[in-house]
Amino acid sequence: MRNWAEGVFALVVIVGLGAALFMFSGETLGEGTTDATAPMTVDPDAAVRGEIIAGSTGCLACHTTDGAPGSGPTWRGVAGSSRPLQSGEVVIADDVYLTNSILDPGSQVVVGFDNIMPPDFADSLTEGEVGDLVEYIKSLTG
Repeated sequence: MRNWAEGVFALVVIVGLGAALFMFSGETLGEGTTDATAPMTVDPDAAVRGEIIAGSTGCLACHTTDGAPGSGPTWRGVAGSSRPLQSGEVVIADDVYLTNSILDPGSQVVVGFDNIMPPDFADSLTEGEVGDLVEYIKSLTG
């Protein structure tokens, strides 16, 4: 640099670029989604069908929908939340996790619960019925 003015100018440019990248990065500050939750969209018609399926297949014998403890994790507020697993892994309860929990329940058991869910839902439910159950679970916000 030839003089202090060029140094100051370079510093202003660098700080300005840094501020612009920070402001326009798409990241939110303060309020908004946290690491513990992810935004979910729900198909209300599928959720209604899922509620009927949950009642007719015995899901509600172990899973509650009001946040109360049960022999299985409550479905209230589970969608989009962090789920600590017995394997030590922590996952977000998105559509993939919820579907997998129905079709292969022993593969991702939540901490504090035993692997007691029947493993045969992959054989007894159609893909559409599983999707409807997932939509119902997602509709049960905290």
